Amino acid sequence: MPEAAPTVLILTAGFGDGHNSAARSIAAAVQQESGGRVAVVVADLFEDAAPVTGAIYKWGYRQMITHLPGLWHWLFKVSQKADFASLWWDRLVGLGPALDRRLKEQRPQAMVMTYPVYPYFLAQCGPSVPRPEWVSMVITDSITIHPIWLHGQVDRLYVTDAFSQAVAQAGLVRPVPVEVSGFPVAPEYAGFPARTEEGAPACLKVLYFATAARSHVRPTLRGLLENLPAGARMTIVTGRHEARLKPVIKELLEAFPGIPVELIGWTREVPRLLMEHDVVISKAGGATVHECFAAGVPVMVNFIIPGQEEGNADLLERLGCGCRSLVPGETGPLLAAMQADGRLASMRRAMAGHRRPDGALLIARKILQAISL
Repeated sequence: MPEAAPTVLILTAGFGDGHNSAARSIAAAVQQESGGRVAVVVADLFEDAAPVTGAIYKWGYRQMITHLPGLWHWLFKVSQKADFASLWWDRLVGLGPALDRRLKEQRPQAMVMTYPVYPYFLAQCGPSVPRPEWVSMVITDSITIHPIWLHGQVDRLYVTDAFSQAVAQAGLVRPVPVEVSGFPVAPEYAGFPARTEEGAPACLKVLYFATAARSHVRPTLRGLLENLPAGARMTIVTGRHEARLKPVIKELLEAFPGIPVELIGWTREVPRLLMEHDVVISKAGGATVHECFAAGVPVMVNFIIPGQEEGNADLLERLGCGCRSLVPGETGPLLAAMQADGRLASMRRAMAGHRRPDGALLIARKILQAISL
């Protein structure tokens, strides 16, 4: 009877896109690097344990970061001194039993977590639950790393950059190796050629991820359309917000008929779009910012969720790869000014030096090495 293929269990949660994006990318990288010799399972324990309650928690999180960011920032700060092992809030979800079931069903040789609460449940598993040989945590935030990422029992932590490595090492409560891997973006980024252009492109191509509230998108887009450099082109991606934002965007585009603009809803073509554009305007989400690092394209951050996203914007600025433009109506004038005075070209050159497209592949190789495959 042939021996069963080893299994890698990747645990994520749908609180923001970064956790799921990292999990999917690691899964694809493990399958690619193992040549299909490893079974990979990606699971959201909130969906396993209590789909309805978990969905309510996720909905509440999205409402808070969108409409009550100040409250979220307060919770982010005060929770840093919490007892993360108490897990009192889980009485309505049941993540512990869900993890027990996953481990008994999959019996993984390795487990990777892209969401920070899961190590505390692993520590509470009973003696009858099979333990993975290798447990690692992938921290999807940069620099502003909440302590909940750092206090669980894991074999290795992966972080996005050297600044985050120093923050993580300073916050550990037990010795754990902290390795710089870069954010685990989709493996296809590693196959893209590095950018070689110098200076300002003849035709500036602007990619705008319009995912904020209508009250934010309207002045941002108007300012862009009024100030785009001559000959510039723009692509607007609304993603899952298409139904909410399309009427606002269409109204503004009709007022500026001479500017070439492509409007895209939800798409799987983000890697290609990033490679084809010269600057990105986006919120400071971990996945988006680090996909821009992978593609070598500078970022103008126009919205930040207080707390975990502040470090992503900070990283861009420390490396000279991006800037903040948090007043919606000022984004367009700032872009025009940076294009004219060379700051945008300087950011592109800095991005070329800090490009990191292989984070998922590096993590996958470490996993396979740990399980001797």
